[in-house]
Amino acid sequence: MSFLLAIGLGVGLAIGCTGVGGVLLVPLLTYGLGMGVQGAIAVALWSYLWSGLVAVLLYARHASIDWRMTFWACLAAVPGAFLGARATALLPGAALEALIALLLAGSGLQALRPLAGAVPAARRLGRGGLLALGGMTGFAAALVGGGGAFIVVPLLAALGQPTLIAIGLGQAIQIPIAATASLANLAAGRIDLLRGSLLAAALAAGIAIGAPLAHALPQRQLRRMLALAMLAAGVLMLARLALELA
Repeated sequence: MSFLLAIGLGVGLAIGCTGVGGVLLVPLLTYGLGMGVQGAIAVALWSYLWSGLVAVLLYARHASIDWRMTFWACLAAVPGAFLGARATALLPGAALEALIALLLAGSGLQALRPLAGAVPAARRLGRGGLLALGGMTGFAAALVGGGGAFIVVPLLAALGQPTLIAIGLGQAIQIPIAATASLANLAAGRIDLLRGSLLAAALAAGIAIGAPLAHALPQRQLRRMLALAMLAAGVLMLARLALELA
């Protein structure tokens, strides 16, 4: 259990600081604790439900959540997460995981490049764009056991959204995704509630430490940390796939 708590604390710190980190949880549970992939996905999603509430409270306190964007994205995330949780038991996720890993690694490399001139002005996303973003995020996150920030944060950053606003939306969207997917996983008997609850407590502690750090750091330094987190997540997911196929 000590290794489980250490995993949760470390991943929670990464989530609190950069918004990205939850996608690392399933590989760590799978290879570190020997859990089956479906069980690890179910435990991870259960833990995001409770730790996500802590993250949202902390980011909302700093006014780092755009509630209009959050409402429409979360609305579409619910049906997407339901379909993704059902697909976990029906479809192999290797191809989707590879695509997400390449997206993460590519976005991380792009974000590591020095900014030429001023940061581009943020584009105001319309309702349709937010619904599409939320639905896609919900499906992919529930399918592979990520919190959703690994998709939302790099896409919003690419659209010129402020880093903290992108991270705040990534924190918020994991709650409806985790709740919807966990209902399906509970019905299928896939959740180890003891492990999931201990993991949630450790994640919450890490997030509580990391969130103030995110708001204290300069935006350029936070962008670099975010880029490195995305790159690490992408490489780790590709390594996981390579081990599975070996």
